[in-house]
Amino acid sequence: MAKRKRSVGELISSFVFFFGGLWLILEGKNLYSEGAVFKSVLVYFGGTSSVAAAFRFQIQNLFDDKNE
Repeated sequence: MAKRKRSVGELISSFVFFFGGLWLILEGKNLYSEGAVFKSVLVYFGGTSSVAAAFRFQIQNLFDDKNE
């Protein structure tokens, strides 16, 4: 697969996913310390999913390389 240049929109969305995910992870830790365990697990899961989404293009490249 030929390398393509990433657009500005893709870069912006990756930054938003990454920093939004970090914020959610910190909020999940705060909720856990306040005793809201179930809510903190959901928020923490959303944060880790968002951080993973920030690296979606790199993850796609890993899978594309293995299929060739």
